[in-house]
Amino acid sequence: MAPESIVDHRARAALEFCWGDGERYLATYQLLRASCPCADCKVLRAAGGDGIAGDDVQLADIQPVGAYGVQFVFSDGHDRGIFPWVFLKEILEKRVRAAIAP
Repeated sequence: MAPESIVDHRARAALEFCWGDGERYLATYQLLRASCPCADCKVLRAAGGDGIAGDDVQLADIQPVGAYGVQFVFSDGHDRGIFPWVFLKEILEKRVRAAIAP
């Protein structure tokens, strides 16, 4: 299930995802870059690395991948991760749960 809209808040370096059920999530470019599901990034995280280009990472482009998801192109040139909508929403929900957990 794709979001109804994605709003780019460049000044905040974040994307706002709005789903049809009324849920809205704000994700920083850095969070998205750190959550990249590509094989290279998974290997880096498994080895203890964070896979982040830095605090100044920007979003250069967003490419739709059919009805399946989206591919982000980051300012560090990384563009291999395909974010299925289900995976993306899961990342955002986990972040919200973590933020409100005691």
